[in-house]
Order: sequence, then structure tokens, then C-alpha cells
Amino acid sequence: MRILIILTLIFGVNSCTAQSESEKKLIGKWILVAETDSFDDDIEPLTENNSESESDSKTELETTLTFNKDKTIFINQMGNEYDATYKLTDSILTIGNRNYILIEINKKKLIYKNKGGLFDKQYEYKKSE
Repeated sequence: MRILIILTLIFGVNSCTAQSESEKKLIGKWILVAETDSFDDDIEPLTENNSESESDSKTELETTLTFNKDKTIFINQMGNEYDATYKLTDSILTIGNRNYILIEINKKKLIYKNKGGLFDKQYEYKKSE
């Protein structure tokens, strides 16, 4: 019985350590570099035909996430700004009331995808220096 309790404590501490390491990597500003979806290659999503050039201000079209140590997040999505809270539990990243599956996180890259959405949208971010 004592061995079972000791093993449970050891695995619990290791799990918490891994969780806190992922949270530490998350802190900072991230810039969206790619957004993919689950459309088949032969199906083209509907898009608007804009005659405007793509030389519009890049800062306005940029999507950024800024994760803070106090579990708050600042979101700038193409000029629209939002404040929310976030939570990381195992591989589930909750931003506000939306859940995402965390695929990869390291010092320079963050990849997550929608959890339970109609389409499996995947988002890739790079860390801002």
C-alpha cells in the first residue's frame, strides 16, 4: 500500500512539473503564421474577390495572442482587441469559453487546433522576439 501511495505522489509531481513547463513556454506574445483547415484539396472554400492589393498594412491584418502569467490573454485579431482568460489542462488549451487541442509548444512555435468543431482548423504561431 505504501508503494502505491509513493508511486502516485511521484507521478503526480512529474505531471505537475510538465504542466508548469508548458505554461512557462506559453507566456509571451505569439504571431499567427499559418491557419489551415480540413477542406479536401479538391474543395475550394468560398472567398471574396477583392480588387484591393495585399499590400494593406500588415500590422492591421496580423493576429497576435499575448499570454500573461496571471492567466489572462490579450488577443489582437486583425485590429479587433479582446481580453480573456486562459487555462492549460493536460493538452487542452481553453481560451475564454473555447477549447483547443494543444499539438505542439516549444520556445518558438505554438500549434493548436479546434476541439470538437465542425472543421479541424489548425493554427500555427511563432513567438515574437
